Amino acid sequence: MSLSLHGVWVTRLVLGWVAWETTGSAAYVGLLSFCLFAPSLIATPLFGVLLDRIEPIKPAFISQLTQSIMTVVIFILYTTDNLSILILSLVAFVIGLANSAYGSTRQTIVPRIVEKQAISNAVAFNAMNFQVARLIGPAVGGLMIAAYGTDVTILINSLLFIPALITISLLKLRPKESTTPDRKPFLKELLDGAKFVVKHPIIRECMMMTFIASVIIRGSLELLPVLADGVFERGAQGLGQILAAAGGGALMSSILVASRKKVITTDGVTSISRISLVCGLAGISLLGIIDNWVLAIIIVSIIGFFVTIVAIDNQSTVQMQVTDSIRGRVGSLWLVVAIGGSAIGSILLGLLSDAFNISSTLFFAGVIGILIVSTIKLVTNYMR
Repeated sequence: MSLSLHGVWVTRLVLGWVAWETTGSAAYVGLLSFCLFAPSLIATPLFGVLLDRIEPIKPAFISQLTQSIMTVVIFILYTTDNLSILILSLVAFVIGLANSAYGSTRQTIVPRIVEKQAISNAVAFNAMNFQVARLIGPAVGGLMIAAYGTDVTILINSLLFIPALITISLLKLRPKESTTPDRKPFLKELLDGAKFVVKHPIIRECMMMTFIASVIIRGSLELLPVLADGVFERGAQGLGQILAAAGGGALMSSILVASRKKVITTDGVTSISRISLVCGLAGISLLGIIDNWVLAIIIVSIIGFFVTIVAIDNQSTVQMQVTDSIRGRVGSLWLVVAIGGSAIGSILLGLLSDAFNISSTLFFAGVIGILIVSTIKLVTNYMR
C-alpha cells in the first residue's frame, strides 16, 4: 500500500501547484491544502468509532477507489482547461474525505496484519511509511511536473492506487485482542475515545507535540510552492528540487529509525522526539531569513529529517498505549491532530504570508513554536 500513500501526497502537491499557477496567491495554495486536510477534522473521529465496530477492509478499499477516480477527474478537468479554484476546492474536499477514511483504516489494519508480539515493529514501520510518503511523494511529484508536465504527472499518479486496491482485497487480519459486546451509542463511544486521550498523560503530550509540528512545520512545508517560485523564482523545477530535499531528509530519518534496536518506546515521549521538534522549528525560522537557494534546500532537508522523527516517534508511542478495542478511535484522533493541524497551519500561514510576506511569517512561526514547546516541557515537568 506504499505506492498509494505516495499517490495521495503527489495529488496534494499537484493541486497546490495548479492553484499557484492559476492564481499566484499563497492564500489560495493554503486554501487548497485546507480543503484536502479539513475533512480530517470532522470525519476522521467518526470513522474511528465506526472502525472499532466493523472490519476495516471494505472501507479501506472504497476510500482507495474513490481517490483513484478523483485523480482521473482531475486529469480530465485539467486537460480540458476546466479547473477553476471552486472546482479544485470541491475535488480537494472529496479527496480529503476519502483519505481521512483511509487513514483511519490504515491505523486499524496494520497492527492486525501481524502477530501480537510483532505489533510494536509493525506500528513503527507503518508510521515510518506514512511519514516518508508524506515528504517523498510530493518530491517525486515536483520532479515529474518539471520533467513531464502537470497533465502526465496526474495521469501516472492515478495508476499508483491500483496496487493498493489489489493488496487490500487480499489482506487477512488476525482476530481482535478484545471485543466490546455491549455497544454504547455512537456519540458516547466517540466521547469515550476523546476522554481516554485527554486523561492519558503520554498520549496527551504526544498529541500536543504532533499538533505543534503539524501547524507550524507541516503548514510551512505546504507553502513550498510559494517559496520556490514566489521568493526564489525557480518555477516547477525548483519546486521539485526543494521537495526532493524534504523527501531526502525524511528518508534519512526513516533509515535511522529502522536501524534502532528498540524501535519504539512504551514508556512515554522520547527525548529525541522533543529535541527533533525544536530543531525542526528552528529550521523553519532559518528558512524565513536566508536568501540563498542552495542553503534553503539544505535547511528544508534538515526540517524533513527532524519532523519525520517527531511524527514517527509520537504516532508509534500513541499506538502502543492502546488495545484493539479502542485503537480506531485513538488512532483517528491522532490523525485529526496531525492532518487537521496541517490544514489549520497551511491556511493560516498562507493568509499571513499574503498579508505580510512568507519570509517574516516563517521566521516568527518557528520562534513562537519553540516558545510553546519550551512551555509545554516546563508544565509537564511541574506536573510530574
